Amino acid sequence: MKKVLTTFKTVLLSLVFTTVAYAADTSAEFPDSMSVADAHAETSTAVIDSAQKLSPFDHLGHNMLLSAFGWPLGFHMLGGALTYKFSMENNDLMVARFAARQDQLAYSIAFGPGMMMGTFFPILVPGYMYFISDNRALNNTGAVAVQATAVAFLYNNILKAISAREHPDAELNSGERSRDFKWGFFRRGVFYGWPSGHSMTNAAMAMSIASYNRDKPLVVAGCALYAGYIATSMVLGAKGEAHWFSDAVAGTLMGASIGWYIGSVFYKDKVGEKQTPPRVTIAPLFYDDTKGAVLGVRI
Repeated sequence: MKKVLTTFKTVLLSLVFTTVAYAADTSAEFPDSMSVADAHAETSTAVIDSAQKLSPFDHLGHNMLLSAFGWPLGFHMLGGALTYKFSMENNDLMVARFAARQDQLAYSIAFGPGMMMGTFFPILVPGYMYFISDNRALNNTGAVAVQATAVAFLYNNILKAISAREHPDAELNSGERSRDFKWGFFRRGVFYGWPSGHSMTNAAMAMSIASYNRDKPLVVAGCALYAGYIATSMVLGAKGEAHWFSDAVAGTLMGASIGWYIGSVFYKDKVGEKQTPPRVTIAPLFYDDTKGAVLGVRI
């Protein structure tokens, strides 16, 4: 109980410090609504898209940091929490057994294409948009998708290398197997693990395109449906042996939040909205027997 109280005090102090540091930051700038409106009036998004070619390296450091520790962190944590819930309550096992009982020919026809698309589209779609197309607007959308896909791929491989979760097996599935994580580093390489790489990279690619083209409802809807189809295919295809249900849920949540965040940053460039750089604050923390440091990120 004492350890729990000490931890609670530490977290509370961290929150108080972060709040005070943010409030004391008098240099924080807020966008002037009139200047943003003027920018919209003077320059259309089509003109910006045709005049300036974006690069996948634009805002790269900023986006790598804040797609992990900015507001997408909430979705990353939600993915982890749902994985714990679904594995502990045997939801993963029930879905895997359901997939194994289905007609494999019908399910191969329905979800086999999704598994193939999930493997190759994160390379082919952004690659065509950015490197091959002669359309400047499509080039810029491709630059956004290239960056989002690469960032999601990097983070996914780090998580897989650390988590090393066992894959489902139609003949050996059990609740214990769905909870078989070997935490460490490269305990099972990067092909076994959590979350689903296909779900994460495809959701990042699709939602970055949707975010950058948020003024086109059909594009947003199509990207969301695509991400959902890929995640479903990874759970129900191949006799349910590709991934656990929670692998796909977590991967989709993480990838979609990364993609939407990165697309939002580039969208601000497209509409001429001012970017606010993140401010990182580190301070020592000493309280009772607790010693450490507090990291605050203002976005």
